[in-house]
Amino acid sequence: MPWDDIRIEVSTHFLAPGMVLKGDGFDEKGTKVIEKDVALNENQIKQILACGVKTITYTRKRLKLKKENSTSSIADEHIDKAMAVLDDIEGAIRGQKNEIPAKEVKEVVDTFIEDIRSNNDTCLNLLDLADYDDYTYTHSINVATISLACGLAMNLDELKIRILGTAAILHDIGKTLVPIEILNKPDKLTPAEWAIMKKHPLFAYNILKAESQFSKDVINGVLLHHEDYTGGGYPLGIRWDKSNIFAQIISIADVFDAITSKRTYKTAQPFSNAFGFIMEKSGTKFNPEIAQVFLKEMIKKINGEPLYPVNSYVLLNTGEVGYVVDHRLNPFSLRPIINIFYNPAKEPKLLKYKLQIDLEKDNGRTVIRRIMEDATVQKFNQVLNLEGM
Repeated sequence: MPWDDIRIEVSTHFLAPGMVLKGDGFDEKGTKVIEKDVALNENQIKQILACGVKTITYTRKRLKLKKENSTSSIADEHIDKAMAVLDDIEGAIRGQKNEIPAKEVKEVVDTFIEDIRSNNDTCLNLLDLADYDDYTYTHSINVATISLACGLAMNLDELKIRILGTAAILHDIGKTLVPIEILNKPDKLTPAEWAIMKKHPLFAYNILKAESQFSKDVINGVLLHHEDYTGGGYPLGIRWDKSNIFAQIISIADVFDAITSKRTYKTAQPFSNAFGFIMEKSGTKFNPEIAQVFLKEMIKKINGEPLYPVNSYVLLNTGEVGYVVDHRLNPFSLRPIINIFYNPAKEPKLLKYKLQIDLEKDNGRTVIRRIMEDATVQKFNQVLNLEGM
């Protein structure tokens, strides 16, 4: 993806108080009418409309990718279009207009589906966060991309794929009604703030229901994407059998992108941590059948290379540490064969004889993460006298 700027057009019909453009906005004559990074007010919007301006054009920095040097699976122009549509949706919500551009949303979803199908052997180009105010945009695009790739891997039919993509791109529109100081708060939310944050699926539900342009499946896919497989999620606390398949796919995609994205209150974690979390929570937080497909198909699709190469060090859920010795013909496996050499429950903790475990046959142990810190890796190399690891 080239690192040049992109032009985005916004219909003045969707301008609303509180909107912020990530670049100076110009009318059709090239006159600057909106200041970059400054929230619009009602008087400005009235003046723009009074002058007969129909379209505002602004230029912003192109979004980067989480995985450097990865090949784009979604065309640049289709990501640009998605950004513009999300701009229009924000304006429609802030302006309390029941006019979410459903036709444009459908066009975005259709182009994403076609791009993923056409580039089946290409890594998904997940967007990285350049600006904290961009999170909902980049997150919505990433969740739609991951959800669609997972749905296609599950061989969902054409109608269900489109429903899934639509619900995924719209899943977080309710956050437009959550105060920005809560969304970007660097500290832990207070109970009152968390209560507001947990309402964003309900906000989205009410917005989409008022539209009468979206199906029940789309609306429920958005409403229920924070519900847990065994119950206890939000906003309703229902179990999987009261949810729908679209929400359950989006739930996994949502968590994966959240874990691997930087926010004001946390750093981005590596893909391996996110895959490990999904494996750990399969059957409790996530639908185990969907999680199994996700883990089988998406590691190669998203990461592009094995998470746990031979000779890499891994930390297990038991606190044990080992190194990978074999993948059994599947280099993308999350459950390789490992040699455990450190056990915090033993004395001495450094084992005299390495314990070889096939994680495919040991349901009590899972990999939590790959150990990649240089100092730790060098220490293990010295201890084990294994060069090249």
